Amino acid sequence: MRRLFLLLPLFSVIVYAQSIDPKSKIGYESINATDLKSHLTVIASDSLEGRETSYPGQKKAANYISDIFKKLNLKAIGDNGTYFQHFDVEVSRVDPETKIITDVNGVKKNFIWGTDFISEGAKDTAVSGSAVFVGFTDTELDSTAKAKLAGRVVFVFIGKKNFANDTSKATTMRRLFAIRRDAGAAATLMIPDIEGPATFEKAQEMMSSFGSDKGTMRMKDSSSQLRQQFIRFLVSPEVAEVVLKLSGKSLKQLKNEALQGEQFAPTFIDNATVTIVSKSIHEIKQIENVLGFLPGNDPDLKSQVVVFTAHYDHLGISRNGVLYPGADDDGSGTVTILELAKAFATNPIRPKRSLLFMTVVGEEKGLFGSKYYTNNPIIPLDKTTADLNLDMIGRIDTTHEANKDTNYIYVIGSNKISLELDSLLQIANNESEHLTLDYTFNGEHDPEQFYYRSDHYNFAKNGVPIVFLFDGIHRDYHKPTDTVDKILFGRMAKIGRLIYDLGWRLANLDLPLTKIPAQQ
Repeated sequence: MRRLFLLLPLFSVIVYAQSIDPKSKIGYESINATDLKSHLTVIASDSLEGRETSYPGQKKAANYISDIFKKLNLKAIGDNGTYFQHFDVEVSRVDPETKIITDVNGVKKNFIWGTDFISEGAKDTAVSGSAVFVGFTDTELDSTAKAKLAGRVVFVFIGKKNFANDTSKATTMRRLFAIRRDAGAAATLMIPDIEGPATFEKAQEMMSSFGSDKGTMRMKDSSSQLRQQFIRFLVSPEVAEVVLKLSGKSLKQLKNEALQGEQFAPTFIDNATVTIVSKSIHEIKQIENVLGFLPGNDPDLKSQVVVFTAHYDHLGISRNGVLYPGADDDGSGTVTILELAKAFATNPIRPKRSLLFMTVVGEEKGLFGSKYYTNNPIIPLDKTTADLNLDMIGRIDTTHEANKDTNYIYVIGSNKISLELDSLLQIANNESEHLTLDYTFNGEHDPEQFYYRSDHYNFAKNGVPIVFLFDGIHRDYHKPTDTVDKILFGRMAKIGRLIYDLGWRLANLDLPLTKIPAQQ
């Protein structure tokens, strides 16, 4: 029985392979779990330090990927005949010397950034003012109270009042990173919950898991403003309690008052001064997409391209030394791109259209690599047939874990620009790997908004048909426990073969994909 079980996956590949184009069969069958594991063991290794954008580990990953492309004899179409497309980013982070000093009736206390308060960014300034507690981010003040806020440091409970007891993940995120800005106030200090999922400690953990405790990054040519224009920190309850004690109330009492009734009277504390010395560090760094190009074999169609994408960056190492290997996110997608490149490059027959294998950088920072490419495409976007994007395809999510269902993949966006693309995906699946194509997150009202959260979106918003394949959120998402030993390599190989078959079909179409007419 065990031996039969072990032979089934190989048998299934042979049976399915009989249904695909015989011209593509050698490449199709070359995609295997062993090679995927070999690549991922490198990409998610400690030596690559979590591949954080602009850090040495990311550079090592880029070099590893480019070396594979070179070995496959893919054409280097990047900068100056290399496999790299470079661009600059500006990084802004809080200077560790930033501090908060409270003076309560002549007793001073210093609070340390990262330990007692946190923020993604800071403004280079120093302010000092008496304190006021104003309720929640949506607490309305009358004109008299508003007039008294000038020059004061405003303390506010995180989020909107009506969501104060909502413990859902999405609401918790919105509450922790909510903003309130009162005209004339010197600074805003946000107070998290004392217990539950929205505590200061949870916020510290969350910032670390997204890498945002190291600052913010933007593309240097972006029109968005990076430097913070006002002071906003998330402070530990202890900081607020030191100031509030002069009022004779505890934070719990004050929060209960703010939750009751329609009106809340701000608590002004004139005998407590809060001084904030805020400093920031700014630097320019260069990062790079990695591109390998395989020319098509049709004289008329080789000017068109099918693009395969995955992001190779992750979260790096936290401030306290915890490494985030990112085996699934998105080491799994990255190494599958390498397998796809190998499969097409070693297949004896090339498809009609050209193929671009691109691992993009900076997805975790804001889809930077794909944005830069689509703003500066090497192959014109009107010659780009489709983008097939892989982001987390090596695990199963909590929904499927209970049933140990590994034979599924979430499909996002395949029918939003071209219904023909979605039909081709389903045909490819039915004639190859027979996965369950799950469209749960494809709806317009997906609360997670996954359609907008990976690199395919920058192609989609430019009118390029896309397919985004995704395994869903699992318990190790954005955690240091996203490791190679938990990856299901046989599952990855199946998904890789499906994308190979779909890519082959797209690259051999006689005509471009039919697109849904744009809404006026």
